[in-house]
Amino acid sequence: MSKRLYLVMALLVLGGLLITACEPTVQTVIVTAPPEQVEVVVTSPPEIITVTEEPGLGAGCTYNAYRMGWVMDYADANNIVNEVFHPDSPFQYTFWDDQTFRDLVSQALVETDAESRYGLWAQAENILVTDYAAVIPLFHYDRTGLQRPDVIGGYPPFGAPHFMHWRLPEGRDTLVVQLGTEPPTLDVNLATDTTSHSVLNQLMESLYRYTEDGGIEPAGAESYEVSEDGTVYTVHLRQDALWSDGEPVVAQHYVDGIIRLLKPETAAEYAYVMYYIQGAEAFNTGETDDPSTVGVRAIDDYTLEITLTGPQAFFDSILAFFTTYPVRLDVIEQYGDLWTEPGNFVGNGPYLLTEWAHEDHLTLTKNPNYHNAADVTIETIQFPIITEAATALAAYERGELDISGYPSEELSRILEEMPDHFVRLPRPGTYYIGLNTLRPPTDNLNMRKALASSIDRRAILDSVLETPWRVAACGVIPPEIPGYQGCGVTGYDFDADAALQYLQAAMSEMGIEDAGDISVNLWFNRGNEDVVEAVGEQWETNLGIEVNIVNMEWGAYLETLDECNNL
Repeated sequence: MSKRLYLVMALLVLGGLLITACEPTVQTVIVTAPPEQVEVVVTSPPEIITVTEEPGLGAGCTYNAYRMGWVMDYADANNIVNEVFHPDSPFQYTFWDDQTFRDLVSQALVETDAESRYGLWAQAENILVTDYAAVIPLFHYDRTGLQRPDVIGGYPPFGAPHFMHWRLPEGRDTLVVQLGTEPPTLDVNLATDTTSHSVLNQLMESLYRYTEDGGIEPAGAESYEVSEDGTVYTVHLRQDALWSDGEPVVAQHYVDGIIRLLKPETAAEYAYVMYYIQGAEAFNTGETDDPSTVGVRAIDDYTLEITLTGPQAFFDSILAFFTTYPVRLDVIEQYGDLWTEPGNFVGNGPYLLTEWAHEDHLTLTKNPNYHNAADVTIETIQFPIITEAATALAAYERGELDISGYPSEELSRILEEMPDHFVRLPRPGTYYIGLNTLRPPTDNLNMRKALASSIDRRAILDSVLETPWRVAACGVIPPEIPGYQGCGVTGYDFDADAALQYLQAAMSEMGIEDAGDISVNLWFNRGNEDVVEAVGEQWETNLGIEVNIVNMEWGAYLETLDECNNL
């Protein structure tokens, strides 16, 4: 780097936000003028910028670009296109705005035809990453692991796999899956981690279930209908569903699950997901203590009604989220904190919790009372708890595990010696660079296009991160989510010639003759050095500009960006 600024700020822990690439192609370059012509002066280094009152231009808001990421909570592009990148979102710091984008979002929120809604999200994404180049996506998140080639089964984009439909080799009836840690809890309203949900997804069933293509299919429900104004979901439950103790699963159990999730004393981290329900936020935050003000009720034993704060056409995706698990309050009252132990736990899913030897293993067996028990193909699931990745890999190579993790230092050997065992697991989300559209020089549209076109994502993924399987990103919608477009369709592929043409157009508009006079301040939080430094080096090499890198602790990073957003 020609200049690196490493700013170490005090650590302030902030929680609750899950924030955690495109084959080069030659494209025809259309050089466009920015939406508004402004007089631009290249800024001095961060420490001497003049204080202003405008958002994105304050003394502490000296960034032109910032690193960020988003892991999605549910399978609709609303969760990233709108909730993260809407001009009014508190989760983005680009200060961009566009009325057409706003209109498309408003249309998508009330569009109940799924294909039409996907198209609206794609149009909105194009405005964000192509027309405005306000965001530069780099790659889509994933997880990886080992799975025996003769064990057949896939992974939905959210939650754990549904092992009941997997296939084992002939003669076997037990699936063995490594857990890397003791499940923190099997309380359906408190679990937030992947380990707990790997188990709970076998013991419990939501109203709907995520499919591998990002859609949903009926689970505890048979169908639903939406009112004409888009605010009321009427869910019709299947009438053959039983709890594992033989009691019928009825609509009030789903009401109880949602209300318990929202109760302040439950302190459920994912209660916010249900804030789309009328009265949910007020009840969860203690503004009212009356659960009857929450828009969820049992019309009868097999009809559930959910009233939303407004039309939210994507809410069908949330019907498959674990925040719609039913609960048995009588069981919780009877056993207290021990209700999640074997012999006490009552579920409505395809498996029973038979054993939980804490810190050692869990065993699940087929639930004979499950409504679709005849189609459950695996009789037993064993979850040995193996905390050391090297120990798990050794057990896997001895044939003792069907699914396992691995130590990162063994990745090269695994890819060389047993590539058919290596699996990429979906984790819908996008790692990206946001651009400050108010501060020079990134207030210039062609400058933003030059920055976007000069990043070789594939080189970063293959050579820097050494993750050749990872998907490069040119748009923000992940490949597991309906509406995904990918490189070549949206955003900007790596194209060094195009980048220079955009740069020349920007320099002409800004009255700058030497690219070396252009300085870009790139902020990021610790732990992302490899990617961010690679981006900065590519900008310097491919564009000839100066890049200043500012590195902060995560808590201070978010606090500073939030302050910039609040000016």
